[in-house]
Formats: sequence, C-alpha cells, structure tokens
Amino acid sequence: MTCDPIRLSGRAFVAVSFFALAPSLAGVSESPAASEPLTVSSNLMVEQEVSVTTRVSGVIDSIQAERGEFVKKGQPLATLDQREFLLDLKAAEETLAVSHADLKRYEELRRLNLTSEAEFEQKHSRYELALVELERAKLVIDRSVVRAPFDGVVADRYARVGEKFLLEESKPLFKVMALEPLLARAYLQASSLQTVRAGDEVTVEAPGFPDALSSGRVSFISPVIDPGSGTVQVIVQVKRDPKRVLRPGMAVKLTFHAAAARR
Repeated sequence: MTCDPIRLSGRAFVAVSFFALAPSLAGVSESPAASEPLTVSSNLMVEQEVSVTTRVSGVIDSIQAERGEFVKKGQPLATLDQREFLLDLKAAEETLAVSHADLKRYEELRRLNLTSEAEFEQKHSRYELALVELERAKLVIDRSVVRAPFDGVVADRYARVGEKFLLEESKPLFKVMALEPLLARAYLQASSLQTVRAGDEVTVEAPGFPDALSSGRVSFISPVIDPGSGTVQVIVQVKRDPKRVLRPGMAVKLTFHAAAARR
C-alpha cells in the first residue's frame, strides 16, 4: 500500500499547527494580568459648586463670611445696605393700614346700603394690593441678606464692602463648594462592563499623601458608551478620610478589586 506524500505532509502540518497554538490559547485565560486589579487615575470632585449672586440690587454693607470658612445652609454671607429697603417697608405698612381702615369704613357703608358694590370692591382690591406690596417689601429685605445655598465651604469671596451689585449683571459675590459627598469620575474601557458593578468597593489613594488612603463604592455606571473612545463613564462615591486630607480637585488613583475577582 502506498501513501500519498501530499496528504501525509498536510496531516502533519495540521497536527503541528494545533499543538503549537494550544499553549498560547491556554496562556490567555491564565494570564497574570487577568487577575490584577484594575487601576485608573482620576480627580476628586463634588456635585455642588455654585457662584452665589445677589437677588436684589444694592450696596454691600457688611461681610459675614471669609474664604475657607465652613458655612451652613442659610447662613448669612453678606448683607446689603438695608436703609432704603426699610423705608419701603415702612411705607408699605402705612399704606396697608390706611387701606384697611378705608375698607372697614366701606364695609359699614355697605351694610347700611350707603355705597355701591363697585365702590366696595374697589376698596377691597386696594387693600389686597397693599397686602401684596407689604409682602414684597419684606421679601426684598430678606433677599438683601446673601445666604449660603447649602452646607459647605467658602471657596472664594469677590464681594467688598461698599461695592454696588446690580441684579441684572448677575456678578458673583461668593463661590461656595460642598464638601460632601466626594466623587471621582473614571473612564473605563467598555470591556470593563463585564467585571465592574454598581456597589463595588474601590480603594482610593492620593499620590504623595500616604495618610489619605480611603475607599469608596461605584455609585453610577453610564448606560452609554462613548463611540469615539470606546469608554464608559463610572462615578465612585468616596468616603472622607479621617484626617480630611482628601479634597475636591485632588488627583487620586482608583483600584477596582472586585473587577479582578470576576475575571
């Protein structure tokens, strides 16, 4: 019996090729890189950071908060000169008192059928308008005190005593930044969706600050993949370190340990 040399050589080639590839295929699933935790760079941030403006026009009379000062929601930051506003309030109170007395007089005349219904309704409308003007005057005085919109820290102060601020200009008087919660945004390759889950614990390190070691959890994974970069946005909510070294803007490294365990 004779053997076809071409067939034999073909079989030998297939066998050799298969066994040559087998070790490399096995190496992919058992690669050390597959078990290493996923580490990315990020910067800490906060959701609330606003420039505080005045809600009425006026001149700064006093400053109650300085840069770096911790403030509570509603705490006064600055006060405008209220003298003109107080005069408006007094005038509104006097107008209301006169309108109320006039309305009472016309109520009696109406009871005695000595006035028309139209005249009575006119006096009643003037009284209601006077009530509105009084509330408006009170609101202006309340808004003449610039207050912190939420708990946080005064990141910057632009207001100066004696400076005039106009409502239509919307010039900032202060910048207030919340310190909680601390967040870190990372952009991971879309393939990470197979291993990163919401709620996963993350180690947070700040290079150059060994005492600032902290942790966090994945709070958000974007449902959209960026078509240009092929990445997905992930947000980590970071716990405050005991020494409060971590702060917004600081560069950090995020390590996703659970991602390695799922590979």
